[in-house]
Amino acid sequence: MGQTLEDSAPRGQALLSLAETDSLRSRFFSWRGASGRRYVCSVFQSGEDSFVADVTNGVVIGVAREGAATRPVCVFLAQERSYGDRRGLREIARELGVAEWHVHFCADAASLRDLSASLLN
Repeated sequence: MGQTLEDSAPRGQALLSLAETDSLRSRFFSWRGASGRRYVCSVFQSGEDSFVADVTNGVVIGVAREGAATRPVCVFLAQERSYGDRRGLREIARELGVAEWHVHFCADAASLRDLSASLLN
């Protein structure tokens, strides 16, 4: 059985349009939902979790790094967490090995379901 375009497409990738920029290429990443829709996310390092804790509307993806590979380890709606809960976010990062937080701003529950179905299966 042959692969379809969707089967061969990566779930996540750096933005090709930013590949030549030193300052921006590590700040954005895109993930593909189960629907095939692409979600562009802002990238925050684990030390920037204070900012992520203050996000009030968006899908937050905790990402572990294994060499050059990225692996999503958790996905949640920012509005489902307590605003400013830095300690809780740091705890999740430590327990799951989160190296980066990827945030898709202005997301809704449908986006969360779409991303979760793709990233956590």
